[in-house]
Amino acid sequence: MEDVEIKLVSVGETTDEDVTTTVFATKDPVGRDEFNAAGQMGMKAEYKFTMWAAEYDGQEEVEFNGNRLSIYRTYGARRDGKIELYTAERAGNGS
Repeated sequence: MEDVEIKLVSVGETTDEDVTTTVFATKDPVGRDEFNAAGQMGMKAEYKFTMWAAEYDGQEEVEFNGNRLSIYRTYGARRDGKIELYTAERAGNGS
């Protein structure tokens, strides 16, 4: 578990039209079951980010360490007011 800064990305028509919001989150690795579930969707699971649900507004991607990751699943809001974002790279994209 590691506290990190991420950018939530609302994807526009072009990258110049993307809207980013910087937030703080806790980064965790995904478990084997989650990794397998993402693989069935043609994705390679990377991280689970946990953040305040009020700061999430349906963004499609996360930027972390210079990489763009797709948000393929969310869980929450939980009782503690946080939401979990499950992120992945698309399998076979050369990353």
